[in-house]
Amino acid sequence: MPRLFAFVVLFFGTYALASDHGSRDGAPRVEAACADDATLTAWCDIKNPEDLALTPDGDFLLTTAFGGLPVPVASKMMLVDLRTMKKSEIEIVLGAGRWGDPKCTRTTTDFSTHGLDVVKRADDKYMVAVTNHLPTETVELFELLPRDGSWYLRWRGCVGAPLLEAGARYPLFNDVALKRDGSFYVTEMYNGKMPFPELLQAGRDGKNTGQVWFWSPDSGLSALTGSDGGFPNGIAINAAENTLYVNYWFSGKTVKIDIASGQIEATHLAGRADNLTIANGSLYAAKHDMSIDEYVTNCGGDTVNCFLPFTIYELDMATLAEKNVWQFDSKAFGFATVALPVDGRMWLGSAHSDRLAAFAY
Repeated sequence: MPRLFAFVVLFFGTYALASDHGSRDGAPRVEAACADDATLTAWCDIKNPEDLALTPDGDFLLTTAFGGLPVPVASKMMLVDLRTMKKSEIEIVLGAGRWGDPKCTRTTTDFSTHGLDVVKRADDKYMVAVTNHLPTETVELFELLPRDGSWYLRWRGCVGAPLLEAGARYPLFNDVALKRDGSFYVTEMYNGKMPFPELLQAGRDGKNTGQVWFWSPDSGLSALTGSDGGFPNGIAINAAENTLYVNYWFSGKTVKIDIASGQIEATHLAGRADNLTIANGSLYAAKHDMSIDEYVTNCGGDTVNCFLPFTIYELDMATLAEKNVWQFDSKAFGFATVALPVDGRMWLGSAHSDRLAAFAY
């Protein structure tokens, strides 16, 4: 199916070059895929789309753009039109900062984004949260607004990471899960004061490096008891807002946590667990099938694409039992960090690539 889809995309993309208005029957021009194999089709010119979310109209993917660690660089969030596969930077405008900590301010729209979540708030506004590493460690809060058949972001506030233990600890954030009242949970992957070689060794040794934090306007940031683990990564919250799902990259664990009690109610263990997505009544986890040393050896800083193998799991939200499993070792796309199902196609992003990909399921 992906090869057939790639052929259709290539055909219409080539045919449409003769006209800026699309195909002869008026259909919009579809941009060609840049790579494909037996199962995956990839579209290039999208830098490090580490996390993905669907816009409320279902027509666009919103992507973050991982800027790297331990030394982050500025990056641009993108919109991908699923009808045409055209990519564009999403416009960000500064607005009144009323959704975050009043002490957290911003004068530029320069970001280094990482994790992402979108929610329709109780006041019917669409809220976007992203974890950000520049110029300081923050969760940035935006309103997602429609305009001229597309979308843009209005910055509405932020929350900064705390400096703890007399300056010896500075949590670095990975992913975020929004509640409808504007509060959120965010994963601390590790202490930013820790030298990076020590972090890698902690991963090899399976040590705990971070935890989950909760923020609300009334109480500020507080640690979630019992959430310590090795490189807390992806996080998601259910519709009832009483259950969290958290990935731990070092151990490969996905856990289900009852928020009220802090008890772990289910665990899934496989691969190195990155981002989580809730869709269609299931939990989707992207997990990497490699060791830390394999990643360091094969996916150095100068490598554009990391083609290491990965597995996508569809998990039961009650038990974390596996409902579907898709394994990939591809030269078209690798190191998937997120999986997002949309209309029978699974969209994949990566923290180490110049592309996103999809497969039919």
